Amino acid sequence: MGRKTKKTSKGKPNKSREKVKTTQASSKNTTGEPETDCKNNSHAEFTVDQILDKGEEYIDSFEYEMAQKFCRRALELDSDNIRALETSGSLLLELGKPEKAKQSLGRAVELNPDIGHAKYMYLGQLFDGMQAVQCFQKGIEIMTRTYEEQQKNEVAAACALNSEALTVKDISTAYCSIAELYMTDLCMEENAESECRRHLEQAMELDQDNPEPYQLMASFCLSKDNKEEAKTMIEKSVSLWLPKLQAKAQGDAADDLDPVNTTDMSYSTRISAAQILIEVESMKMASDVLESLLDEDEGVVQVWYLLGWLNYLQGEDYHDNARFYLNKANQVHKKTPSDDQPMLDHITELLNELGPGDNEDNEDATEDVDIEYDSEAEDEHMDQ
Repeated sequence: MGRKTKKTSKGKPNKSREKVKTTQASSKNTTGEPETDCKNNSHAEFTVDQILDKGEEYIDSFEYEMAQKFCRRALELDSDNIRALETSGSLLLELGKPEKAKQSLGRAVELNPDIGHAKYMYLGQLFDGMQAVQCFQKGIEIMTRTYEEQQKNEVAAACALNSEALTVKDISTAYCSIAELYMTDLCMEENAESECRRHLEQAMELDQDNPEPYQLMASFCLSKDNKEEAKTMIEKSVSLWLPKLQAKAQGDAADDLDPVNTTDMSYSTRISAAQILIEVESMKMASDVLESLLDEDEGVVQVWYLLGWLNYLQGEDYHDNARFYLNKANQVHKKTPSDDQPMLDHITELLNELGPGDNEDNEDATEDVDIEYDSEAEDEHMDQ
């Protein structure tokens, strides 16, 4: 991969989906529109659920325009179908149509306010300030009640096979959403600090294996200049997912470990984790996180830059490594230009300070290696 050695140490489709897929395949329709008889709902060729099953398949494959056609047809058959309204709302959110998403999800709330948490979690993303908090709180209320019912009925084991079943991690992550609001939109509220910490502590208490609240707590602590607690929190967070990624990369992962969903932490969230680790001077773990990101995608300028920066910070003995990674960052930028001008300026500033180095290092750092990357994948990383 051309890196220099550093001195730092979802399951089978259900029957309804299969039926939709088979029938659609035999149809001569070439318009992309789902074929249903809209004139007579009772004699429709497909049920609303079958149409939505097909639409969700397109959502899963990121074919949002096609998915929207199926959602639209489902709503034509039943304009007040809760599932159709919620699916359409979430899809409109993905398509960048927040006002239409609010209308669809808002109608779902009017029709069924006390059942189904998802619409409230989506609305929490669409609203700001206390209105968003209220949406998340209502969602958590429903999630908690649903989860308790699952446990009470002793069907947890059976539900574990169902991807729709609620887990404590889902509720924990919802508390994180509220905490983030108190770190951003509501940061000027009088009780923002105490509310942020309270919700993060609730998230950690609910699921001690969820890395998200620990990373958010680390960010919160850094904002309060509490570097020691921040270091404890970010190292705890990373320890919950990094070993799994490393085991996968080395071929030592357990047989039952999902190779696709090894961690729920997005690429950009893991970059943020590395930045926090550098800030709290946990350089070895930061380096390990960044190396795992390169194993996943070598075409992200920021990762090469951060490796150069952390080596630079460790002093003169690491400056050759720093120069190598920073030159790599420039090389990747030429292939997939970054619009982060302050980062690019910092790369230039650091390289000017470091100087050209000896000839061998210069050749190693500037050679035109074949960097494998997917520009669309990079855009996805940055959007997460």
